[in-house]
Amino acid sequence: MARARFRLPPPPRGLSRRARAVYLVVAAVVSAVASLTVPMCPLADRAGRPLWRVETVHDGDTVTCLDERGRPQKIRLQGIDAPEHGQPHGDAARRALAGKLAGGTVRVEGTARDQHGRLLGTLWIDARDLNRELVAEGWAWAFGGFAPDEELVAAESAARRQRRGLWADERPVEPRQWRDAHPRTGGG
Repeated sequence: MARARFRLPPPPRGLSRRARAVYLVVAAVVSAVASLTVPMCPLADRAGRPLWRVETVHDGDTVTCLDERGRPQKIRLQGIDAPEHGQPHGDAARRALAGKLAGGTVRVEGTARDQHGRLLGTLWIDARDLNRELVAEGWAWAFGGFAPDEELVAAESAARRQRRGLWADERPVEPRQWRDAHPRTGGG
């Protein structure tokens, strides 16, 4: 997600050259200060909980957000596993998540980290659990090891029955199996 850019408003007509130059310098300084400080202003939802700014949607289950202190946090959506980039339905899953994040801010619940240092979290917009929505729409598997989230399992079952998203495919391949068959090479 690109940061908002501030444009200098044109100077009013009829100003002398000197007044025009002063106007442009002042406008440039005000715009620079605004563009540097607005991204750092903490946001909160209606209940006063902190909102994080979405910076990048990497794939259907990983995003980078700026936390309430302006620090980047890579977040792995907890309890779900979306198709990988290059895997069938991977780009559609990424687009589905990006479409949900068009507003640019989310509430993040979670404190644990995975083996790659990513925050394991659930993304919320108001009362909407985006992790659950992705599973319900058929863009991700419920993923939880020994104790999967029952709501996610039920959402996946319904998506399978109704052949939504990746479940329209006759034999979708789980991302774990895809990663095993297509190991990353190089510095990726």
